[in-house]
Amino acid sequence: MMDDKELQFDRLWEGITPKGVNRTKALKFRQYILEHVRQMRRPLNRDNAKKYWMGQLQAEIKDRENF
Repeated sequence: MMDDKELQFDRLWEGITPKGVNRTKALKFRQYILEHVRQMRRPLNRDNAKKYWMGQLQAEIKDRENF
């Protein structure tokens, strides 16, 4: 399951669709995800975007709040 979600992220990040690469879709997705990353006060990069998509960023923040 984790691999599917990771693959889905990679495809969305690159804008890969059944009809080929769609730059507009890639940019819209990146903007959407990075806005969430920004709200979590994390550096805006692909690594943090992927962590957000996979739910890892939320888990890290939750763990910190529990201390």
